[in-house]
Amino acid sequence: MAKLGTGVSSEVEYFARIEFERRQAKLDEEHDEMKAAERKKLKELHHMRCPKCGMEMVELEFEGVNIDKCTECLGIYLDDGELATLLNKKHEGALGRFSKLFK
Repeated sequence: MAKLGTGVSSEVEYFARIEFERRQAKLDEEHDEMKAAERKKLKELHHMRCPKCGMEMVELEFEGVNIDKCTECLGIYLDDGELATLLNKKHEGALGRFSKLFK
């Protein structure tokens, strides 16, 4: 009976590793697709919903910035960078006018 040489064993291990890496890459790709689909589904469920009470929000434009306001609890929500944009306005009184949205 012929004994497998070291070269054959290394070759089998090499191809097994290549096959494993190929399958792992395919699974990683499938998981990424599933994550993207889940993110899309969650966005559709929660888009323009109040994080506090879950009711619908409306978008108001103030000083060139779109601000989200809840129709139920009247909470005001700013997206990333919007507060900084409002605070960097050159004219005075922007925050005073902004505070009127809370009333």
